Amino acid sequence: MAGLMEANAGEVLVFRPHRLRVLTIVMSLALCGLVVFGWFALPLSLRDAFTFSQRLTLIALLGVLELVMVAIASSYVRADADGLRFRNGLRSYAVSWDRVHKILLRRGDPWGLLLLRPADGRPFEVDLDAEKRQLMGIQAGDGEVARQAVEALRQLHHKALLDPP
Repeated sequence: MAGLMEANAGEVLVFRPHRLRVLTIVMSLALCGLVVFGWFALPLSLRDAFTFSQRLTLIALLGVLELVMVAIASSYVRADADGLRFRNGLRSYAVSWDRVHKILLRRGDPWGLLLLRPADGRPFEVDLDAEKRQLMGIQAGDGEVARQAVEALRQLHHKALLDPP
């Protein structure tokens, strides 16, 4: 992790949730196994009572649940000299360093938080309406790795503000 703390010029940092990915794999396998077991645990007469469209609906529901888990687990944060690019679930964002006010991971937060300066150039004001984005690629459940990731982002942010590209 020592290399994680010091971002050199031109370096790209990428952070992904580790424990969440493992949990997603385990839960996906367990859910699929449970569905298959549950289907074959039903009596044959009850399974035959399901129409083709009902079976497709059950499979589609399983697919949606799997998609949601995979989308959340595929979140990431990518930082370089230009700024941050990150994905939270299915939505992606790109933020330049000059828009970043602060990067937080406070005690009790589930993931990192990015506070943004207003796009119209007004000064940042601390209030409940401040623009913010979650950094779901940095999960607090990853412990020290998450804290080091936030510190590395802060250092890269500091360097980018001192020496803009």
